[in-house]
Amino acid sequence: MRPMWLCTPLACAVLVSTNVPAFAQAVGAAPPDQVEEELPTVKGKRRFLLAAAGIAIGTLPSLAVSGRSNERGGFCASRSCAIALGAAMGGSAGFLIGRDLDRSAALREARGPTLHLPVQAIELELTPEAVDAYEGGAIVIGREGIATVEPDRTVRRRGGAIRGVAAVAALPAHDAILAVTGTGVYSFDLSGSQEAGRMVLPEGGATLEPIAADQVVLAGSDLVRRLRLSGRGSLVRLAEESRAPGTGLSTALAYSPQAGILWSLSGDRLVAKTPELREVGSVVLPAAGRTLALSGGRAIIAAGPNGLFTVDIREPANPRVLGHLRGIGFAFDAVIQGDTAYIAAGREGLLVVDVADPGAPRVLGMARDMGFVGSVALAPDGRLYATDREGERLFLLDLQMGGSGRGGGR
Repeated sequence: MRPMWLCTPLACAVLVSTNVPAFAQAVGAAPPDQVEEELPTVKGKRRFLLAAAGIAIGTLPSLAVSGRSNERGGFCASRSCAIALGAAMGGSAGFLIGRDLDRSAALREARGPTLHLPVQAIELELTPEAVDAYEGGAIVIGREGIATVEPDRTVRRRGGAIRGVAAVAALPAHDAILAVTGTGVYSFDLSGSQEAGRMVLPEGGATLEPIAADQVVLAGSDLVRRLRLSGRGSLVRLAEESRAPGTGLSTALAYSPQAGILWSLSGDRLVAKTPELREVGSVVLPAAGRTLALSGGRAIIAAGPNGLFTVDIREPANPRVLGHLRGIGFAFDAVIQGDTAYIAAGREGLLVVDVADPGAPRVLGMARDMGFVGSVALAPDGRLYATDREGERLFLLDLQMGGSGRGGGR
């Protein structure tokens, strides 16, 4: 009787092959179905070394089994067949594991050296999903509601009973925070400790962008509205000034006060609009974008597995895609200050990119000690905020104090 612990070469190889994703994830490689389509050139030799090891490992049990296999007929009963089959299956499994390790190493190399940025950690006591910044502070959207982070790093909860917040905006001139959900818009006091807010508009949306001290634009999947504010705090009121049909679900809005243009990102289309919501130009991107940030005549778009796009927006009637940064992993979010872009790269950390030449963005490095960076925001005072989703923290980096990421690698 064959020992129960000794499997046939075919069964062993199938078992190993079907567990390649789990094993690769355990050792730090990305499973094959999660590797980005855009990969840097894979130069490692792990796939060949592990293929050789797999051949050796696959051959040993074949040698032990083949002697017994001759006693009875069946599939691959000969010694040479069992050895060849075990070697082929073991080599294939080793090659697959090694290939994923090589890909992981190539991606890590493409993300540049490790940067050590002078950040301060702020405990949130909620799971952050997004962050928005304003002069003097930040607003964090969490699964458990929203919270404000003040200049002294005090965290105050707002609207504990409200869930499903899609976007927030601070209006300091009205001492108000607006929070958008799928069912309505809520207002809260920006200063003070009052947590309660109230619904100020019974129609929701997906994103919100201030375009003046007393005006915001609210966008959903089928409607874009310009609203004027009056009143203060949770008692603020909204009045519709204009509206226009939507061009699909808007995932991001950004306003350029210098040009007087509102930019809207909907899937793979970036649209330029006047404050009166009249479309003046657009460009189709190589892939769908997630978030949008502006700096002067440039825009950067975080595009998830497709990396980062840079767009020339100096002529709103004719925006042009300038560059495409590939092979950096998943870009959840991005902001830009001057010639430097900061990209939320999930578990990899915070990626710092030089965009002085928008047509050829250049990776400077990765801050890898910030947990799961899922969102970033840049305040007018030069403070950069980055959320750590898994650690329930907010990281604060003062870019005005020389924290651009240049020269900080090793």
